[in-house]
Amino acid sequence: MTPATFDTSNTTAKENMRRLIRHALTQKSANKFPYIDIHADIFEKPESLLEEFCTHFRKAGGKFILCNKNNFVDILHKLIVGQRYATILNTNQSISPALTKRNLNYITCIDSHQQVDVAIVYSDMLIARTGSMLFTQKFSLYPSVRNITKDIIVIAFEKNLVLDLKDAFQLQQEKNQGILYDCTEIITPTKPVNDKGEENYSLLEPRFILLLIQ
Repeated sequence: MTPATFDTSNTTAKENMRRLIRHALTQKSANKFPYIDIHADIFEKPESLLEEFCTHFRKAGGKFILCNKNNFVDILHKLIVGQRYATILNTNQSISPALTKRNLNYITCIDSHQQVDVAIVYSDMLIARTGSMLFTQKFSLYPSVRNITKDIIVIAFEKNLVLDLKDAFQLQQEKNQGILYDCTEIITPTKPVNDKGEENYSLLEPRFILLLIQ
């Protein structure tokens, strides 16, 4: 019978490997992955909400006029007269006295067979991240801001400018004691162009002219 033999060098190598593995398991290693705050905002907040909104709003195709409470009516009057709008639909009752004082005739509702040159609407909030406008039925007579006319003058206040949609709904809840409106419409302006490279606005893709009051 051949006596049993043992490979001492191989056994020593295995023991050394086991020892190294046990040592590695007992040692704490630094985490190679950085700490990630899952509650932090995904995008970096802009330095100026107004600048952020104007950039995206104009890039999307919206027209923008900055004004204040003192010159707002003058600018609105010049805009209506300059564009030669004859039939004006006014859905914002608060500016009715100003329109009447400037001898600007307007209507407050239209039927399905009537057409208007321009509609004046109020936007509850502006969303800086996307250059969008938020509308609710609280300040509008119609279920949608679209399909009224091809030119729409939007009135909004800078104090109602928020970063994103989450902030918009949060502000809406704060203003209405935790209640959201049943109907909320968010619109980002577009700039439709025909085959000749000309702007071609319609009921489905109206031109939005924003008067932002500081």
